[in-house]
Amino acid sequence: MTPDEVKQSITTWCSSDDDLEIASDRFEPGTDFSFGLKAGTLSTAPVDLIVLKADGADRVTIRRSVTLTGDNVDAANQLIASRPGSVTASVEHSGADTTVVAQTYVYLDGLSKHTFVQAVAELARTSTLLDAIGGVETASAVDQEAAGVASDAVDADAERDSTPYVGTPVTPTPAVAASTFQPSPSPSIPQPSSIPSGIPVGQPLPTPSFTPQPVQAQPAYTQPMQQPYQAQPVQAQPAPQQAAGGWAPSHSVPPQGLRAWGAPDPSGPVVANLAPGLPIQVAEVRGAWARVICSNGWTGWIDGRIIGVAA
Repeated sequence: MTPDEVKQSITTWCSSDDDLEIASDRFEPGTDFSFGLKAGTLSTAPVDLIVLKADGADRVTIRRSVTLTGDNVDAANQLIASRPGSVTASVEHSGADTTVVAQTYVYLDGLSKHTFVQAVAELARTSTLLDAIGGVETASAVDQEAAGVASDAVDADAERDSTPYVGTPVTPTPAVAASTFQPSPSPSIPQPSSIPSGIPVGQPLPTPSFTPQPVQAQPAYTQPMQQPYQAQPVQAQPAPQQAAGGWAPSHSVPPQGLRAWGAPDPSGPVVANLAPGLPIQVAEVRGAWARVICSNGWTGWIDGRIIGVAA
C-alpha cells in the first residue's frame, strides 16, 4: 500500500467509528503523513493522539506526549511496564515536570480496522492512566496546548489479562490523587483487557541481553522494543530452512505482529517481521528471548514476553 492509501484507509475507519474523530492534519519532518486523532469522543474524557507514518517505514505509529507535574519518573515507568508489550514510552524528568512520550504501532502487513482500533484503544487507556499519575492538570506536548483531561474510571487495581506469565505476586499501583478524578457515570468500572496475567501491576520488566557465557541470574539488557526505530524492509515470510522434525505449533503471532532477530542480541539486525496469526513453535527460552520455529523450518529469536513465555 502507498502512504496515501494507508492514510485513506485509516481516515475511512475513523469516520465510520463514532468513538474516533480526525482532529487535523499535521506536518512533521521525516514522515509520509501525520494527523491528530481524538479517541473516546463518546466519553467524558476524550484523549488527543497523533497518528503518523515515518518516511519509508513499514508501520503506522500512534503517539501521545504527556507532561506530569512533579517527579513522577518511577510511577510512570512502573505504569508503562504493566501495559502490554506493544506500548512503549520514554520518560524524562526536567525541572519540576516529568515528560512521558508513549507510543504503540501497527505493521502495514497486519494493518486492518481491527488492529488499528485496538492499538488506538490501548494507547488511549495508557494515556488516561498517565494523566491520573500527575494528580493535576496535564499538558500535551503533541499539540503544545493545555488539556484538562480527567481520568475516565481509572483502574488503580487493574485485573490481569489471560496471557500466561510467571511473576512474583506483588501489586504496587501508581499513586493517584483523588482530588482530580471525575467518577464515571456508569456503576461498573471497566477493566483493562490486555495487562498480561501474572505481571505485578507497576513492576518493571527485566531487559534481555545476549551473552555467549552461561549465566545463573537474569541478564540485564536493553529492551529491543524501546530501541530507536530503524526502518526495515517488509518481509512477508521468512526464508525457508530445513523443517525440524516433529514440528507442532505452540503459539501464534499476536495481532500487532512480531519482529525476529537472527540471534538473541538486541544490537543485531531484525531479520524478519512475522505476520499476525502466523503459527509458531517455541523451541527455546533464554532470559527474555524465545527461539521460535515456523512450519517451513525457519527459526529466529523474538521477545518472548510478548507471547507470555519469558520473564
